[in-house]
This record gives sequence, structure tokens and C-alpha cells, in this order.
Amino acid sequence: MVPAEAAPKVLSKQRSRWPFFVCLGLLASVAACGLVFEVPQRRNDERLAGLRERVSRLSLPPETKHDLRAEASMVGLLVANSNHCDYLVHLALVTKLPDAEIARYYESVTVEGIEGGKLSGTVYVNPSGSLRGNGFKEVIVEFFDGGHAPGFDWRCH
Repeated sequence: MVPAEAAPKVLSKQRSRWPFFVCLGLLASVAACGLVFEVPQRRNDERLAGLRERVSRLSLPPETKHDLRAEASMVGLLVANSNHCDYLVHLALVTKLPDAEIARYYESVTVEGIEGGKLSGTVYVNPSGSLRGNGFKEVIVEFFDGGHAPGFDWRCH
């Protein structure tokens, strides 16, 4: 009977380890999922930062200033409803230039896009005219690059 009593003690020691292995497995699963989804997001954020930097290096037209309160950039599914990533850099400017001149300026300059293509800006002028006084009017310039592979970035699905 001595061997029968020794067996339950060994079994109880083995059973006491299973919570550790379950927790270890759960932790490994959470870490793997985090890496699978975090790495593509960071990669797309770095691409967006590069586009934003290239846009910010553009020289401003004469009599034009940045309105830093309204500048933005974003990555995600911005146009349509399929699996792709869109990148948008949104500049807010105030200018004394005529509408046609500021539009012509930003349509003529190009910036390297996410995958090397050339992008020009799209200009939106405030239709209500000068809200700033001193002849300045608000202008929005957008540089949009869309249709890129989403990877596992959840913002693009």
C-alpha cells in the first residue's frame, strides 16, 4: 500500500502547475496578438510622419502663413469601404493671395507620396471670405495618398 499513497502526492504536484502553464499560454497569446496588430500600425504611422515631413518642407507662397491650430494628419480607411490604407495631410493656411493663385501654386508643387508617386495639393478656400481681417482668408490644402495595402492595421479595414 505504500506505493499507492506515494502516487497521489506526485499527481497533486503535477496538477498544481497547470494554472501556471495556462497563464503562460494566455500571456503568450496576448503578446503575439499585440505584435501582430501593433507593428503594422507603427509602420503606417511612420509612413504618415514621413509624408507630413515632406509636406512641411514645402515653401509657402508669398503673403501666406500657417494656422497651426487646424493642421492635422491621419491614416486609415478614409475613402470608400474596402481594405486599404489612405494617408491625409491637412494644412491650414491664411493668405492674402487670390483664390486662383493659391490653387495654382499648390497644384503645381509635388510631394513624394507613400510609395514614391507624386502628389499635388487640393485647395479649399473659405467661401465666406475674409474672417481674419487685414485681407487674410482661410485656406485648407490637403495632400491625399490612398489605396495602399492595409496589412493588419485595424484602422484600414
